[in-house]
Amino acid sequence: MIKNLPLFSIGFRPFFILAAFIAMINPLLWILDYLGHFDLILNTSSLFWHGHEMIFGFTGALIAGFILTASSNWTGTLPYKGSFLIGLTVLWLVERISYFIPLPNTVHFILMNMFFPILTIMLGVQLWKFPKQRNVFIPILVGLTVGKLLHSGGYLFSQQALELSAKDMSLALIRLLVLLLAGRVIPFFTTKKIKGLEVNVPAWLNRLALTPLILLALPWPGSTPVLLISLLLAWALASNLLRFCLWKPHKTIKVPILFILNIGAIIILLSMLQELIGLFNDRVFITKATLHLLMAGGLGIISIGIMTRVSLGHTGRTIVADKWIQLSYISIIIGALIRSWVPIFYFEQYATSLYPAVLLWTLGFAIFLIRFVVILITPRPDET
Repeated sequence: MIKNLPLFSIGFRPFFILAAFIAMINPLLWILDYLGHFDLILNTSSLFWHGHEMIFGFTGALIAGFILTASSNWTGTLPYKGSFLIGLTVLWLVERISYFIPLPNTVHFILMNMFFPILTIMLGVQLWKFPKQRNVFIPILVGLTVGKLLHSGGYLFSQQALELSAKDMSLALIRLLVLLLAGRVIPFFTTKKIKGLEVNVPAWLNRLALTPLILLALPWPGSTPVLLISLLLAWALASNLLRFCLWKPHKTIKVPILFILNIGAIIILLSMLQELIGLFNDRVFITKATLHLLMAGGLGIISIGIMTRVSLGHTGRTIVADKWIQLSYISIIIGALIRSWVPIFYFEQYATSLYPAVLLWTLGFAIFLIRFVVILITPRPDET
């Protein structure tokens, strides 16, 4: 039976494969379309497809893979598996496929907005008796669900202001979620991997660092003074930088599978600095460099670090990044930085730079698939 396959025994197995697959395919197809090599036949513009799918399709697979796995550890309960996991996987796939089938806007809107509500309900059921986790993660997932509904609905029904506002809110929620999780897992992984090292971050500092991120994720009206947003960004940047220093990232330089997580975190902080600069610099704002530094840079780098660590640790392998895994890290880092910074500093080279940027980023996730697909679809060594 399909439901008894190792692939559907825990959340990270199918969803890390799907996350890596869409990370490879989506940017590559969009660049080929954007640069005129062929035309994508879609229900939407290729630009909307690219952006919406990377914000919600790629991120949705990552969230499902990580949180459905971690939540069973947080609660001491069995993870979702079998039919539940297959059903959720099918919903994710239906959303992706719906772009390529001619459909009325209303039908397409329904088909492309089923995954997040069901994921939120599944996680809510698992965390219901655990308010410490429930009250943190469920509101963020509800926010992303609403953001996805408004972003897709705003586009499909020609409400551009709603579409743009929902995108900004969703990106801020993703940043909040990633830095929230980073503040939990990076210190834990570091102390677990490096014997004798203590990482202590005061609870007040965690609250100080997360509060402005929560405020920035609110749906601010377009008339909000730039000074207020800049002050919130400065607060978020300073407090999160202090927290980052207390994680002792310099101690992880010789441990690539840890160091990659710290690289991703500092790039998210750089994206906040870049967003702050972009409030007063048209070149930074217009090129959407901050969006790509956050998503391709920060999220992409942290995601490959989490995906490799979880895929090794939860399948009974030694948690060490071999040379191929390290190559995937390097490829994603370089690709993300090219995509984010060339448009700012060498705008005339923007179109040409898309080729190495996308190829390197794609290579990083292709290496993950080559290295891990067999591991993720087969039983743990101690179960055979």
